[in-house]
Amino acid sequence: MASAGGVRLNDLQFVGTHNSYHIAPDRALLNKMDETGYAESPAWPASRLTAALDYTHDPLEVQLDAGIRVFELDVHDDPAGGRFSNPGFFKALSPGEVGRLTPVDPMGDLQKPGLKVFHAADTDVRSHCLRFARCLETIRAWSQANPGHLPIIVQIETKEGAKPPVANAYGPVGSLPFEDEAWARLHAEIEAVFPPAQLLRPAEVQGTYASVNAAVRARGWPAIDSLRGRIIFLLLDDPNKQDQYARYTASSVPPLLFVSRAENDPGTGWLIRPKPKAKKIKALVRQGFLVYTRADANREEGNLGKAERRQEAFQSGAQMVATDYPRPDPRFGSYAVRFPTGFVRCNPILTGNCRPELLYEAPKKRE
Repeated sequence: MASAGGVRLNDLQFVGTHNSYHIAPDRALLNKMDETGYAESPAWPASRLTAALDYTHDPLEVQLDAGIRVFELDVHDDPAGGRFSNPGFFKALSPGEVGRLTPVDPMGDLQKPGLKVFHAADTDVRSHCLRFARCLETIRAWSQANPGHLPIIVQIETKEGAKPPVANAYGPVGSLPFEDEAWARLHAEIEAVFPPAQLLRPAEVQGTYASVNAAVRARGWPAIDSLRGRIIFLLLDDPNKQDQYARYTASSVPPLLFVSRAENDPGTGWLIRPKPKAKKIKALVRQGFLVYTRADANREEGNLGKAERRQEAFQSGAQMVATDYPRPDPRFGSYAVRFPTGFVRCNPILTGNCRPELLYEAPKKRE
């Protein structure tokens, strides 16, 4: 394998998946939402919501085999287990409709204590890995079987609160507030799966600099050669959660997730910019930040077959470009988000020393 020399993580550009675990809700539920005029909120009536939820990703290991290295996982706290084991949407459907559905949880994962991974309690609950630990174990197993792979980036979004009931058929169970105890459980579940040396932590990126922010501005993220086979966790969450996690890790708890706060915040080494405004993102990329953006959202681009947003995301140099469509959905035409060479390439904004051959990954280990 050729050495990537001075090529750093921010010198690359990845296509990743949005809500990487996601399996679309059952058609019977989506129809019920449309028929009853369901709305999660004024901004999310059924006419918009059902289109936005109607996508299914491949299992994580299949995505990894395809070359995807950036993933998003939504986590819900469930310390006792069983909180989400009886999704409310079943009560909104007729017995005949329910009888035709496949089980939501054939392995009984929702009964077990620990963080859960799905989109929304009671409604959008189907997932390739309902337990956070199972998602992580899938990534670990693939990583062990594929030594020398490019770093895998896992973006975490914490979920709390309840969605309105469909057809007023049940009392929503909702998700617990994600507080310090939940952050501790999140750390513990990650550290129970991955050995310390496999995790890239903020302290390593900071090194001898005054802060993570200072480090990435001065030299960028670590070299790719030092990150092969490793896992990086980013907090993909709203500003309040970013602040909450920063407070949680401000004293005796070393941070494990990288936060995205203000551009000059000491802990900030990456930034969330969902709308791919190329000119603004290019300026941030050139400063050393990793930047996340979305090539599509809520099926609007995929449904219409337009490529403008996807193209602007690519041209922006944002290192993490998220999509619901890493491959085409035959229902919506040929729209898909990938580079001509796959799901990773040299960053078009930071040409530097990066060459395609330096992104080579070793073949899978033989059993």
